[in-house]
Amino acid sequence: MENRFNIRTAFLPDDEADRIYRRYPFIGEDAESYCPTCEKKGTFQWRGQTWRCDCQEQLQLYKHYLAAGIGVTYQRLEWLDLEGCNEIISRINEYLEKHQRYVSRGVGLFFSGTVGTGKTMVANLVLKSFVKMGYSCFSTTFAQTIDYLTAGWNSPEDKAYFRRKFVDSQVLLLDDVGREHRTKLSDTTFDSILRTRVQEGRPTIITTNMKPGELSTGYGAAILSLLQEASLYFEFSGDDFRPKSQQRTVEEVKSGETRPIT
Repeated sequence: MENRFNIRTAFLPDDEADRIYRRYPFIGEDAESYCPTCEKKGTFQWRGQTWRCDCQEQLQLYKHYLAAGIGVTYQRLEWLDLEGCNEIISRINEYLEKHQRYVSRGVGLFFSGTVGTGKTMVANLVLKSFVKMGYSCFSTTFAQTIDYLTAGWNSPEDKAYFRRKFVDSQVLLLDDVGREHRTKLSDTTFDSILRTRVQEGRPTIITTNMKPGELSTGYGAAILSLLQEASLYFEFSGDDFRPKSQQRTVEEVKSGETRPIT
């Protein structure tokens, strides 16, 4: 089936746009007044070349990614920035190529591994792909999930937002599961969100530094069973490449280069 979604012309719902404009008042509503990449200069330097900026596309990507909870750092990263994950990338590409089948069956992704091996980056790149395909998506840490949940206790608007983003999103990314301070509320919330999404056939992407056995001990065998039932499992290994990534960023800044949003 042909994907006719065009992010250049796909404007956000009014309530989503209003929420973004309240938090980022400098954005403006159209590319005539603001561009997150060239800053309305018309061109930018990247990889030793001068590029003409497509301000409309850059602004639309920026807004849609913000609405999906994808941070600015990951907005500007691409698959070429990954190192040492060739086999995983190949399998992820197969998943994305057959996205309609996987999404329709509620099959998500479960990434585990040590710190700095690329779990969060890959998860965000996958979510960006889904955003550009037109799926409703949201990325968050589990600690933030509790903040959003409790905010809804006294605000009908925030309660509706929590339901729309955490439960009803076609694809949800829960990052760094296991790092939060565990309470009965966090355990119950985690169980409720995952159980509802599995039952309704909505894929969830999970990243964690915990091994499957540790997750079972921490959250219970029932949660692990849900994850295994509804996910493709990937284990990340290797060296922490965050120092190398930080060095690369510094070099780009020194050379006056600007990464476009991809």
